[in-house]
Amino acid sequence: MTTPLHVLILEDCIMDAELMVHELRRAGFDPQWQRVETEADFLAHLDQKLDIILADYSLPQFDAQRALEHLNQRGLDVPFIIVSGCIGEERAVECMKSGATDYLLKDRLTRLGQAVRKGLEERLLRDDRQRVEEQLTHNAFHDTLTGLPNRALFLDRTQRCFHQMERRGGYLFAVLSVDLDGFQTINASFGQPAGDKVLIEIAERLVQKVRSGDTVARLGGDEFALLLDDVKDMRNALRVAERLQAELAKPFLVDGREVLTSASVGIAAGTSTYKRSADALRDAGTAMARAKRLGPGQIAVFDIRMHTQAVTRLKLETDLRRAADRQEFLLYYQPVVSLQSGRIVGFEALLRWQHPERGLISPGESLPVAEEIGLLIPLGKWVLQNASRQLRAWQVEFPVAPPLSMSVNLSCKQFLQSGELLTIVDETLKATGLDPRSLAFEVTETVMMENAEAALATLAQLKNRQLRISIDDFGT
Repeated sequence: MTTPLHVLILEDCIMDAELMVHELRRAGFDPQWQRVETEADFLAHLDQKLDIILADYSLPQFDAQRALEHLNQRGLDVPFIIVSGCIGEERAVECMKSGATDYLLKDRLTRLGQAVRKGLEERLLRDDRQRVEEQLTHNAFHDTLTGLPNRALFLDRTQRCFHQMERRGGYLFAVLSVDLDGFQTINASFGQPAGDKVLIEIAERLVQKVRSGDTVARLGGDEFALLLDDVKDMRNALRVAERLQAELAKPFLVDGREVLTSASVGIAAGTSTYKRSADALRDAGTAMARAKRLGPGQIAVFDIRMHTQAVTRLKLETDLRRAADRQEFLLYYQPVVSLQSGRIVGFEALLRWQHPERGLISPGESLPVAEEIGLLIPLGKWVLQNASRQLRAWQVEFPVAPPLSMSVNLSCKQFLQSGELLTIVDETLKATGLDPRSLAFEVTETVMMENAEAALATLAQLKNRQLRISIDDFGT
């Protein structure tokens, strides 16, 4: 079976060209060939499909060296073999440096088929290597799931906008940070593959709602970023944000069921006050976090106060993570007094944080942060264990009938993670020797209503252990 081969022969002797073609056929090729001998004809044929070029080194009006220059200028990767009556080694080396694949003498054409196959194989290897390199480059700057630009490419394009701002007076751009509200529920309910499909559709919807010159990127998880180029006015950025929210509020079809979601959007205006593109993205993210705190489906525009608040919040998180190791948490015990007898019958354990610089920090400020950074469960365990030990010590020191009791507040996460809660309770009761009837847990009505089925199951387990439950903030 012959191999088709599109050949351009640069040769002023027709007989020599025909000998080359004959040798190619003998080597198993089916050459479709054209012969040229001038520079103009050579250039005219470069737009055609070419598999190989065979060229005499020197022609009356043209030569192989010049032909190679034209190939390099056009960026064409076509195997180029010099077939010459006589060519010195020095000239042959120069041609090889310029891109020639091989060279051979006309009186040794039997090697032509081998040289052509080698040239074709080398080009295939170059093509494969180029495809791999292009794919690696693409992967380095694009999200593998959605195909969108990733953080690195987004920041690069944002930096270009800053350069544009330096050159053009009045130029303005905007950075938007978009995060889905409650996306984790989709993953938890339908599984990650379904969540990935939703993310792909979100990416498609976002791209459809912006201009071709704008950039939509996926930063990770369900967080996206948009770079709006040349927005003229920040009101335009707000209108885009509203348009995106409306688009993402439309139902998604997941496993045959419609799922509704919303998006929180933060906006940062690209201004000359920024020195780095990462700072603009950071501030858009800060505004997005503010939007989330306002409730689902909100938009917030960054101002400098948000940055100050974000820095303060970051320091609070850092200090909170270190507080346990530094023994900065304290328990205050609020007495519970019997109205009938007037004596103390128990206590309520209240957690306080003694900050080394700010003094006592209220639970209203510290506990929401502790919940967000995953410290609420270990903090709750610490409170339960220490309050139980203190209660047991007081019961021994002040024996009364019935024994003193202790109330401990339970957070929503503690109460709904019943397996971990019950393990901690059992370990604490065993370690302290405390009668479970002396221990009471306070939970809010909201916790009970948030997941009634799970709450009832936890209540039943606590009741089986003879622990008491009281409802806090009832009716509020």
